[in-house]
Amino acid sequence: MAIGPTIGTGLFIGAGQALAVGGPASLLLSYIILSFLTFAMTTSMAEVSTHMPSQHGTLVTNGYLYMSSSLAFASAYLRWYALALFVPYEITSAMVNLGLWKPGSTIAIRLAIITVIVVGTNFLPERIFKSSERLFTAIKIGTMATLFVLSLALGLGGVDAQPPWGFKYWKHPGAMNEYLVRGSWGRFLAFFQCLLDGSIAFTFAPELIVHRAELPASLVPASLGETAMLSAGIPGIVTSDVAQTAFPYILSSLAMGVMAPFNETRLTNNGTGSGFSPYLIGLKDANIQIVPTIAMIAILLSTVASGRSFLYLSSRTLCAMSELGHAPSIFSVRNRGNVPYFAVMMSALFSSLAFVSVKVSSTTMNTYLLRLVTSAGFISSLVSCTIYRHFNRRLGVNDITRRYSSSLQPFGTYFGVVISALLLLGGGLWAAPKGNLIGSRAARLIISYFNIAVFAMLFLAHRFQDFVPVVEIERYVDMGGRSHGDREGPREPRTSKTHPYRGKLHVIPEGSGAFELRLSQTMFTEPS
Repeated sequence: MAIGPTIGTGLFIGAGQALAVGGPASLLLSYIILSFLTFAMTTSMAEVSTHMPSQHGTLVTNGYLYMSSSLAFASAYLRWYALALFVPYEITSAMVNLGLWKPGSTIAIRLAIITVIVVGTNFLPERIFKSSERLFTAIKIGTMATLFVLSLALGLGGVDAQPPWGFKYWKHPGAMNEYLVRGSWGRFLAFFQCLLDGSIAFTFAPELIVHRAELPASLVPASLGETAMLSAGIPGIVTSDVAQTAFPYILSSLAMGVMAPFNETRLTNNGTGSGFSPYLIGLKDANIQIVPTIAMIAILLSTVASGRSFLYLSSRTLCAMSELGHAPSIFSVRNRGNVPYFAVMMSALFSSLAFVSVKVSSTTMNTYLLRLVTSAGFISSLVSCTIYRHFNRRLGVNDITRRYSSSLQPFGTYFGVVISALLLLGGGLWAAPKGNLIGSRAARLIISYFNIAVFAMLFLAHRFQDFVPVVEIERYVDMGGRSHGDREGPREPRTSKTHPYRGKLHVIPEGSGAFELRLSQTMFTEPS
């Protein structure tokens, strides 16, 4: 599974909040829609990646290729920041899991232990870290499969003296919950909020899937034949990975609707935020000895392992930005173990947000972080659609045939724009009820739309750097699909590139296989 390393809270715990607000039918329908959204986004991104693979990912490289540099700058930094926010989200999720299972007053000690594990393991040599990733991914996939089988056993066959549960929770309290108001409108609002809550499991999934698929093609030597051959396999890999991700997630959403009713207070810790996984609730209610404890430990390992993975992704994103000239060069410095330790330290600073749980309930803090992460994911999806639009336009202007064209596009992109925009703008629905959440409605609204302000500030900071507007000039891009130096004709000798502070100049090195930006009175030119 392409996003196996990041399986964790979004599926095992985050879905509990979605189930509580929407009901089992809304949860299942939400996961189906989010799976189709993931497929629509990956096919559009696969078209771009197949034409010109990039080893650094869509929002880091392709944004600079096809959009304005200011939009690319804002999207790249938002991606890094959002991935870094996943780390305290996973840590607080582990705290929720521990706190509800075995309450205690040693919150700071638990936080410190989990944070040290998450951050410390990221300083291991990269080879060792990746080996441990494969082990943790196997554990998480095994956990997901085992919990699904247990839910089938309880739902269809029963365990010991327990009669089969079937779909009793679909009948009582019901398949769909109501939210804010009564009737059909209330069920629709509950479904929409369920869609918002359930999206945490799919956040950044399209980018991770496409990046994994395009990486082999982006690393081959300068041989057009090999590049074209490997690029041609990207669409098939992407389709397979989406299916391998979406199908288990949809089955899991169906299983969780069997394990717990939506009016179970343990799902949201009495309405204060994140709570128990529906799986754990079902196993405890079934009075199965030892198994609930084993499941709790497995879910706890999943959250810690996911925190490790997101810190890795965040630090490598910052390192890639530095290597491409879009971040200070210090973040590209690596040690003998190939670890960009300054990038790891910078990304790890966000994990300190988890220690707010010492003063604020872990369930509440976890919910606030969930809103921040998912809204950043919606913005990322909109940026990916923008990249595809500009890519499509430039191909048409230059009359170039793309290497791959999906039958779903461009309609899949339109679907992605509509759904992502609706979810982003509708994020404030969470602020409507009073509930038991700490914080005023104004605070919840600010959290819901905070990332829009962050994205805008990043854009404006780059656009008006040094209080001098940057004049965007249409840049010529080699759209022929050549990458990694496979240009026609002899090369002129080049001087080695240096990377001073990039206040005004952003360089995409030759190794990116795209083009080089040179500064000459803000004029960008394409080398021959």
